[in-house]
Amino acid sequence: MGNRSTRFVMAVSLPVWLAALLLSGCQLTDWKKAREYRKAFQKAAPRPEWWDRVSTYVEIKTYDDLLAYWQNNERSKNQFFKAAYQAILDYPLDEHLVVNAINLLPNGDSAYPYTMTMLEFAVERHFDYDRPLNNYLGKQGDTIAGIVRELSRTYNGIGDYGSTIELVERLLDEREYEINDQMLELLTLDYAEALYEYGQPQQAVAALETAIQKYGGDWEKRLQEKLARYRGPR
Repeated sequence: MGNRSTRFVMAVSLPVWLAALLLSGCQLTDWKKAREYRKAFQKAAPRPEWWDRVSTYVEIKTYDDLLAYWQNNERSKNQFFKAAYQAILDYPLDEHLVVNAINLLPNGDSAYPYTMTMLEFAVERHFDYDRPLNNYLGKQGDTIAGIVRELSRTYNGIGDYGSTIELVERLLDEREYEINDQMLELLTLDYAEALYEYGQPQQAVAALETAIQKYGGDWEKRLQEKLARYRGPR
């Protein structure tokens, strides 16, 4: 009778023990993933030199917290940068928080010297990221498109037009229909500039003409202005 009771207790307890073991394993895996992500992010985007001179008492824990602090008119740009950057370190496995924070960070420090490597990190790790659409009228690819646009402008600024062309063409090939028309028009402006400066004026003109015909955003005047300039003599 005693042996039967022991066997019964073991049979009942085993799933609980196994579940605890699996949970422990998942937690360990998540801890390792978080540590690896945090280390890789800090390598691509070291803290700015002004970090210790700026104080912020806001702790961003969620995507909604991030948006609320972004819309807070009482904080400084550097305070937002510090709070958003710290949130990435604190919650590296929360993709909604992390990707949208990276997208907004360049607005918190326009002179940040590691903007390019930070954005390249985001593109490498999160190219397929889908933004939440609750209380948002755009499309799921808009956040990564914003990162690509900022990175394209950075590339163009240092004369690396080939990288802009490759990056924007990849985005359009894989995610064009997941991006709103406003952003697509802005991307086209940077893309056409890269093509033109790269010695491909006909392709630049074609890209602008296509955008004017295809997209229904509010940037048609700028597209037309650039088109007129690129149609003229170099």
